[in-house]
Amino acid sequence: MNKTSWRPAAVRGFAWGALAGLALVALMYLAALFIGLRPLPQALSGPVLALMPGPVFGFLIDTLQHAGKVVEEFGLIVAMVVGLGALGAAWAVAARRWRFQQSALVFAAAGWLVVVAVMLPVSGYGFLGLSDGPTTPIVWALLFAVYGLILQMGAPSLLPDQADTGRRRLLGAVPLAIGAVSLGVLAFRLVPDWYKAIFNPAEAGLSGPSPEITPVANFYVVSKNFYGSDPVVIAAGWNLSIGGAVDKPLKLSLAQLRALPSTTEYVTLECISNDVGGGLISTGSFTGVSLSALLAMASPRPEGSWAAFKARDGYAESLPMSMIQSSPEYLVAYDLDGAPLPELHGFPARILLPGHYGMKGPKWLDSIDLVDRESGGYWEAQGWDHNAIVRTMSRFDMPLDGSIVKLGAVTVSGVAFAGVKGVSKVDYSTDGGKTWSPADIKAPLSPLTWVLWSASWTPPREGAYTLKVRATDASGALQDAKSSMSFPIGASGYHTIHVNVAHS
Repeated sequence: MNKTSWRPAAVRGFAWGALAGLALVALMYLAALFIGLRPLPQALSGPVLALMPGPVFGFLIDTLQHAGKVVEEFGLIVAMVVGLGALGAAWAVAARRWRFQQSALVFAAAGWLVVVAVMLPVSGYGFLGLSDGPTTPIVWALLFAVYGLILQMGAPSLLPDQADTGRRRLLGAVPLAIGAVSLGVLAFRLVPDWYKAIFNPAEAGLSGPSPEITPVANFYVVSKNFYGSDPVVIAAGWNLSIGGAVDKPLKLSLAQLRALPSTTEYVTLECISNDVGGGLISTGSFTGVSLSALLAMASPRPEGSWAAFKARDGYAESLPMSMIQSSPEYLVAYDLDGAPLPELHGFPARILLPGHYGMKGPKWLDSIDLVDRESGGYWEAQGWDHNAIVRTMSRFDMPLDGSIVKLGAVTVSGVAFAGVKGVSKVDYSTDGGKTWSPADIKAPLSPLTWVLWSASWTPPREGAYTLKVRATDASGALQDAKSSMSFPIGASGYHTIHVNVAHS
């Protein structure tokens, strides 16, 4: 078979394979919605990120922010459809060469085998994906059966004497209907979450000066999971298990956890990927059980020098016991602002580590095991800092970058945060950093929160001004002025805005 004879067949096979792949992807997301199947793009996210060089990953996070997960999921969906299109092309060439047109299900079975015997195990879900549920390989078999049946519809286009008929079928109502329905399902399932992620993230609901306590609805949300796929944990069936190198393993229900002596702390949380001047930082009142006291109940053994945390979504982290035992502010938190943690923030319980970036505190906590070495570390495996200690930051809330203000007294304000070190001083500059003036600082709600700062500035004349802000921590250390992206230890540099002063 020469190129001129197989090329049209391959093109038609690719088109039918991509069409069948689109239908498979749409059904996959419906199965995720109704029976909890893990979509393949979500499963492959970890391995894909592991292959990406850390600096590239950091650059993409800094550049795309909330859109990053959307771009990743969309890209993996496209790759999946293209891959299934290529499988269709291979089927078409084989069927054309050996005149065996009833082979679509054979190729579909090969696709199923690649997913359950290669992709899911590589993604950490075990052979056949069984660790994600006993029905996983069966559901995937049904999805590929649909793929094979749709692929088989294109068989007549592979025979020369039926080319016209095949062309009419390819351009006819049935494939168009399949494509339209598949795209409609995907739009219904994904577009609302994607739109919210890009254009309406939680922290975007705030404007003007930051309140001391961030409303729960505006508390920033960051997750390793794709939007709309975070775990939903049922309280009645949840237990927190504490094991490993302990003499008294524990298994606590939510009611038992809440019955233990508790503490309430005002805490500021910040994401390690927060840009200079960014909004991935919020403050709330958290209630929970002291992590050190909770682990002490299990009678740790000396060899248990690290605490390894595991979450419902597979997220893992660890901390040295020496750090936990010297940090009474570390909590297993179950309330935020006097109410149970919202699902997006880790219901029923999460690890709260003031002074560390949020990546160190797993949400949807399931277990804590004492082990003899560092364990887990989802983001550390991608090259991010193992300690993730908050770096001193400061930000303008008002005026907004690029705004026009009236000549006269102008209020400049914002927030500053230095983790558990505390902020002792905030300075602002209105001439691009040549000279600095002190701002007023409001006393923080606790040693674990940001401070609100403000100052009254009277511009001497109309024109363009460059404003900068910097903070000094309680030890006297000045915020790092060098501009750097968030990877791998958190962003640094002075927040800079540009304003124009006019008479009116």
